[in-house]
Amino acid sequence: MIETKKTRIAIAGIGGIGGYIGGKLANHYSKIENIEIIFITRGEMAEAINKNGLKLLSKDISYKCVPTLTSDEPLEIGVIDILIICTKNFSVTDVLEKYTDNLSPTSTVLSIQNTVNGKETITPYLPNGAMLMEGSIYIASNIIKPGKIEHVSGPAKLFFGTEAQFNNKGEEIAKIFNNAGIDTIYTTNIKSVLWKKFMFVSPAAIVTALFQITFSEILESTKSEYLFINLISELMQLAKAKNIAIDDNAVLNNINLLSNFKGNVKSSFQLDLEKNKPTEINSLVNYVIEEAKIFQVQTRYFDSALTQLIKEYKTLKN
Repeated sequence: MIETKKTRIAIAGIGGIGGYIGGKLANHYSKIENIEIIFITRGEMAEAINKNGLKLLSKDISYKCVPTLTSDEPLEIGVIDILIICTKNFSVTDVLEKYTDNLSPTSTVLSIQNTVNGKETITPYLPNGAMLMEGSIYIASNIIKPGKIEHVSGPAKLFFGTEAQFNNKGEEIAKIFNNAGIDTIYTTNIKSVLWKKFMFVSPAAIVTALFQITFSEILESTKSEYLFINLISELMQLAKAKNIAIDDNAVLNNINLLSNFKGNVKSSFQLDLEKNKPTEINSLVNYVIEEAKIFQVQTRYFDSALTQLIKEYKTLKN
């Protein structure tokens, strides 16, 4: 008898994004023997999933998602073939430090954060031979309660890949995701993809937080729309200074993207501020300001926004 090696896929961070990706994977592969899906989470979320599985609501469909294992114990988890990091940016290094020994020289790490400098952060933690693929997902998805995730509205499209170098693993992972119903594209132009998303996420996060509005309301006020456009423009200048290929129509594209979000959709940055939780201000705001100084790019609107955020949210945590 020929034994087929199992592919062990672990999702770290079962929040809005990790719950959507992990949920779709667990739902599809629960009865497929050569793929194991592991949820890395703890506390109330782990308790709820271990008791009743994960409930994922997406496009009026309810999925019951039961992973092979739900745990945050490295010894229990074992060797991981594909580690998908879906935590907030400030937790990425904690994940890597804790689960480095679960990675092998043939492992692939897929990072899905709202950042453009993930490679610099993650690479030092990888064992020799392990592959890093950076990713970006367009989705509005939130935790409703422990054990329940809702994909709210708008698109749900995942891009991931490498830069200027094709890798067969990328196509294999994309196939695994697409088979599970996750709209996925593997690319060898990941830098431009990450910057395209970042030029939407960072301005949208700042504007929704400062004006305490939803995505769909950004264009309803001249002041909020004006700030949104100028933040995008400053990011475009920074990207060009760094020789990142970007679309000159980024402002118009991002305005059109806002129209895809319906109802009460808020940025995760805004929600974290409202709940007095740690935020991604370092990656969404501070990184831009510091990087702009290096490349001598003016960031008048980012500077002003940071000042206003600190004033508005006096307990702002990095």
